[in-house]
Amino acid sequence: MPSLPIKDMGPCEIVWGYGESWALTLGPFLGATTYKGETKVQDIQEERYGEAAVDAIMTGTVATLELKMTRSTLEQLDEVLNSGGILGTAPNEYIVMKNQLGCGMYDLAFPVVIKPICDNAVSILPSEWVEIYRAYPVPGWELTWDRSTQRVFPVLFKIFVSQESGQEGEFGTLGMPAGSTELGL
Repeated sequence: MPSLPIKDMGPCEIVWGYGESWALTLGPFLGATTYKGETKVQDIQEERYGEAAVDAIMTGTVATLELKMTRSTLEQLDEVLNSGGILGTAPNEYIVMKNQLGCGMYDLAFPVVIKPICDNAVSILPSEWVEIYRAYPVPGWELTWDRSTQRVFPVLFKIFVSQESGQEGEFGTLGMPAGSTELGL
């Protein structure tokens, strides 16, 4: 029976900064982790056909990675919220939630690798992993206080089309080459 090499369903582990000396494993998560791409099109019209399209042109693909982090460490939150570092000393450490604007994101974007989890074990088979070449977390948060809602940090990674030689115009791969390592080092 056919099965996707990246597994048909189940939870995952995410490595942000794959291949970098500071690579960070993100998680745990609560709810779906979603890698989404949507190709946009612009209709071509002729007056005699009204609003009906007579053709269409693809104008580009927009991709995102959405995840809901829960029970996160300050180190993880510092990275995905781009807070500028952990302040204070243990056990009174904290991060600052700050306004961010005016910064280009492509040069701050790094690879992300998604690894399926089966029977509480993270896959060690690169053929089951998904690689995203360039992604950057857009800082944001939505925290809830009530008697029954677990707090999560919804994180949206903006995914950029690669401009690097050999990967130009690509977002990444489903499956990775044999020999790929846990953190890409």
